[in-house]
Amino acid sequence: MRARLLGLMWLLAAGALPAQSIYETRDASGTRVFTDRPSPGARPVDLKPLNIIDPVPLSPAAPAQPEAPPVAAPAYYRFRIVFPEADGTVGINMATFEVRVAIEPPLRIADGHAFVFRMNGRTIPGRFTATENMVPPEFFGDTLPAGSQQNVIEASVIDAQGTILMRAAPVTFQTRFFNRLQRPRQPPGAEAVPLPVPPVTGGGRPPRPPPPLRPMEEPWGPKR
Repeated sequence: MRARLLGLMWLLAAGALPAQSIYETRDASGTRVFTDRPSPGARPVDLKPLNIIDPVPLSPAAPAQPEAPPVAAPAYYRFRIVFPEADGTVGINMATFEVRVAIEPPLRIADGHAFVFRMNGRTIPGRFTATENMVPPEFFGDTLPAGSQQNVIEASVIDAQGTILMRAAPVTFQTRFFNRLQRPRQPPGAEAVPLPVPPVTGGGRPPRPPPPLRPMEEPWGPKR
């Protein structure tokens, strides 16, 4: 009841209803009662005018900005060159050597992803999908790579359009020619790999293998 009377007072003060007098009385319990009907002992209530502020014109709303496309999660989180090893040595007797990489998760070949390699700033032709690949002799052309030379190998993952998705850290290594006396030391238990024999050209005989090494005899004769 009180809330309805207060709402009536607000409407009268705002001019929404014809101007009427509001009276205040108290009931038997002493509670204040407001009514528009005079009664014995009621007194008129002086209503103050409400503060009315003119509305502020609003500027037109800015057009909604298009939502940015969602950022795709990276396809791979780990990619590195396993071989050649950093600061390691690689034999190039046959003008070719192996390059191995490791990638996680596995390469998405079905989506057109592939590996590409660069050596000393030159792109190695081809798109590779295996983690173990050979640098072809054609990459060196008619000039064999110099022995005991420092090189830099780079590896990248590309998509079907050739866009680079991820790069591995470049690896610096040495290339050199090995002979039988400079053959790299094999780890214990590993099977020795024979060095390749160059092909015979011009109808000549194949070169003779070097004689086996013999222990040098002491000039003063064997000990007695």
